Amino acid sequence: MTFLKVLLIVLAVLWLISLIRVGARVRYGAEGLFVWVLAGPLKVKVLPAKPKEKKPKKEKKKKEPPAVAEKHKKEPKEGQPGTLSRLLKLLPVVGQACGALKRKIRIDDLDLQLIWGGSDPAAIALGYGQANAALGMIWPILDNNFKVKRHSFQVGMDYGRAQPGVELTAALTFTIGQLVTLGIHYGVKALVTWIRSGKPTRKKQEAMSHE
Repeated sequence: MTFLKVLLIVLAVLWLISLIRVGARVRYGAEGLFVWVLAGPLKVKVLPAKPKEKKPKKEKKKKEPPAVAEKHKKEPKEGQPGTLSRLLKLLPVVGQACGALKRKIRIDDLDLQLIWGGSDPAAIALGYGQANAALGMIWPILDNNFKVKRHSFQVGMDYGRAQPGVELTAALTFTIGQLVTLGIHYGVKALVTWIRSGKPTRKKQEAMSHE
């Protein structure tokens, strides 16, 4: 019974951890670009980064002469696919993983404030109309591809401004459980694809066997 209780507690803790949402919050405006990493209730600023203290430079190791370096390079066996061709075969798996991740991402906050300004009233009115038309096209794309929890779009005109102003705030999150599940599924898929791509094709194997 004690082992069963411990097992249930561990599973419960892992389940609670899997529900924690992680992601990023971005804010862009007149003050610049700010980026925070989110992990549950924690929020850590990564941009703008704090200035690092200058450390004394370490002496770099001397590079081996070309003749010596070439000896250490592993030459691919005859009939074996090269690294580039194997990497290209991983692209479909990467595309599938990005598509699956996109469906798991949730937009918690999306605030956009666009104030159109300038010296020409006609240009301001034209820019205002174009901005509203662009938002009308962008919003259906976001709404159909992502889960949007809260959003706010505001477009205005200010004839006193010298140029347009933009204020954008966005927060994107997904759960640790979703990330782990996708990582295991597509990680195994990528590993299998990589191993299979390293094997010579049947035609090459038959040609090698007849030699």
